[in-house]
Amino acid sequence: MQGTLDVLYNNLKTGLIGTGVAATAASLLLFQHNHHTSVGIWWLLMISLLLWRGYDLRCWNSLKTKREKYQPKILQRFAALAVATALLWSLFGLWFGIGADSEQLIVILATLAAIAAGVTNALSSNKALIISYIVLCLLPFGLWFLWQGGEQIIFGYLGIIFTGLLSFSARNSYLFTLESIRLRREHEHLLANLETEVLLRTKELSYLSDIESLTGLYNRRRFIEIASELTEVSRRNELKLALVMIDLVGLKSINDGLGHEIGDQYLREMADRLRTLTHEPAICCRWGGDEFLIGIPITAEALHDFIETVQQSISQPFRLQENALKLSANIGVSLYPDHGHDISNLINLADLALYGNIEKANKQGFTIYDEQIAGKYRRKSMLRTRLEQAISRQELRLVFQPIVRVPVDNSRYYEVLLRWTLDGVPVPPDEFIPLAEQSGLINSIGYWVLDQACQVIRHSCQCGQPLMLAVNVSALQFQQDEFVPDLHELLERHQIPAALLQIEITESVFTVDKNILIDKTNQLRDAGIAISIDDFGTGYSSLSVINELHVNKVKIDKAFIDKIGQGGMPVLHAIASMSQSMGWEIVAEGVETAEQVQILTAINIHYMQGYYFSKPVEYSSLFPFTHE
Repeated sequence: MQGTLDVLYNNLKTGLIGTGVAATAASLLLFQHNHHTSVGIWWLLMISLLLWRGYDLRCWNSLKTKREKYQPKILQRFAALAVATALLWSLFGLWFGIGADSEQLIVILATLAAIAAGVTNALSSNKALIISYIVLCLLPFGLWFLWQGGEQIIFGYLGIIFTGLLSFSARNSYLFTLESIRLRREHEHLLANLETEVLLRTKELSYLSDIESLTGLYNRRRFIEIASELTEVSRRNELKLALVMIDLVGLKSINDGLGHEIGDQYLREMADRLRTLTHEPAICCRWGGDEFLIGIPITAEALHDFIETVQQSISQPFRLQENALKLSANIGVSLYPDHGHDISNLINLADLALYGNIEKANKQGFTIYDEQIAGKYRRKSMLRTRLEQAISRQELRLVFQPIVRVPVDNSRYYEVLLRWTLDGVPVPPDEFIPLAEQSGLINSIGYWVLDQACQVIRHSCQCGQPLMLAVNVSALQFQQDEFVPDLHELLERHQIPAALLQIEITESVFTVDKNILIDKTNQLRDAGIAISIDDFGTGYSSLSVINELHVNKVKIDKAFIDKIGQGGMPVLHAIASMSQSMGWEIVAEGVETAEQVQILTAINIHYMQGYYFSKPVEYSSLFPFTHE
C-alpha cells in the first residue's frame, strides 16, 4: 500500500500538468475547426476535475503520519478520480469524434494515445488502475469507428491497436515498479539494521560548518569524514561502500540561457531529490559546481538498481514557469575496498570514472572504475589538445550524404557531416563532437562547418548544379548571441541563396528559454533559411513549442526505422500523421533496406536518407562533370 500510493501521488503533479496542457491544446485545435461551445464545456469539466485532483494531492501531502497516508480509502479515492478523468477522455473521443473529419480525428486519436501512454509510468504501481485508464481512454473510440465502418474505419483499428500495445506496455511497467518497490523495502530494512552509533553520530555532527550553503547537503570536508567512518561499518556488515559521483550534463546551458538564479534553483531541486534517495547511513554532498557525490553502504547486487533510481530521479523534468528543464547525468562509481581504502583517492577514482562515459556523452549512463578508465582519460586529454589545432592543420573535412525523394529524385539535397582524421586515423564524430562541446571549441568548429558549407553551395551555383545542404548545429552554438548575425554574414559574403542552406537542430535546444528559441527561429525563417528538427522523438520537447517554431522538416530517428519489423509501425504512423497534419515535411534517417523504403513510401514518407541509397560521399563526388 505504501509503495503503491507513493508512486501514484509522487507522479500526480506532473500528470495533472501534462493532462491540463493536452486538454487545452486539443480543445483549442478542435475549437478552431467547429467553434462549438461543447468544446469549452468539456474543457471546463476536465479542468475542474484536474483541480479537484490537485486538491486531493494537497490533502495527501498534508497528512503527517504513515497511518493517515496509507489507507485503503485513500487509494479508492485516487482510483475514483483517475477513472473519472479517463471517462472524460473517453467522452472527448466519442463526443467530438462522431461527425469529425479526418484531420480532427487525427488530433483526437493522437491526444488520446498520448494521454494513455503518459499514464503508463504515472500509474505504474497499480496494474488494474492503469489498464482500466488506457482501456477507457481508447477502446470506446476504437470500437465506435470500427462499428461505423466506412473510410474512417482505420481510426477504429488504430484505437484498438493502441489499446493493446499500451496495455501490454503498462503490464511491463507495473512489473518493473513492483520489483523496484520490493527492492527499496529490502534496502531500507538493511539500512535500518546498520550500526546505530554511526546513525547517531551523523545526526549530532550536522552543524552549520558541515553544510554546503546552497543545497543544504554536506560539504566536502564533512563528507570525507563520515565516509571514512562508513568504511568500517561497511566492512563489519560485509557491504561495499560505493562512492557515486554525479555530473549533471547541460547545467551550463541553463546558467547561460536562463541565468544563474534559475541554475541555482535547479541545483536545489536536484539536491532535494538526491536527499530523498540517500537514507541514513548513506550520505550526499555537493562536490562542485554541477557535481554531487553519494556515499552508500550497499551490496554489489543492489548497486545497479540504486543508480538506476538516481538516474530516473534526475531525468524527471523540473518545471519553472513556462520552462520544462530536463538534464541527464554522467555517473562514475568507485568501490571500497575493491579499488582502495583511502576515501580521498576513491573519490578521485569515481571522478575519473566519469570519463568512461565518453561514448555515452549527453546520454544517461554510469561507469564503475576499472583499469581502462585511466587510458580513456589520457586519450580524451590528448584529443582535446589536438582538436584545438584541427582546423589550422586541415585535419577536418566535410562529407555529404544524399537525402533522396522517393520514387523520383531530381534534387541535389545533402546532409553535411563532419569528419576528423588524426595522424591518418579517423576519430568517430560521437567521440570528438562531445569533446568540442565540453571544451568550448564547438562554436569555432561550428562556424568553420557553416563557412565550408556556404563555399560548397557557392561553387555548386557557379557550376550550374545548385546544391541544397542541411547543416547540423549544436545546441550550444545555437544559443550564442552571435549565431544568427554570423549566419547572415556568411550568406552575404558568399553571395548564395538562403533557400539552399538548411539548419538542423536537435530537441536538446528546448532547454533554451522558449521566447529566445522562437525569436531565433523566426529570424532564420525570415532570412529564408529552412529549419528541421533532427532525431525527432528521441528527446524531450513540447509539441506546442515545435508548432510555434514553424519548422519545415522533421527527421525521424534511425531508431524508429530499425523497429519497423518489430512493432514500430504504430509509432511511425502516428509521427507521419501528426507531421503531415501540421504541414511538416518528413525525412526518414537510417534507411538500409528496400523493404523499409516500400513501407515508408506507403505511409507517405518520401524523403529518405541512409546506406540503402548512399554512404556519405566526399566533396569531389558532388561535381562529377566539373573540375575546380
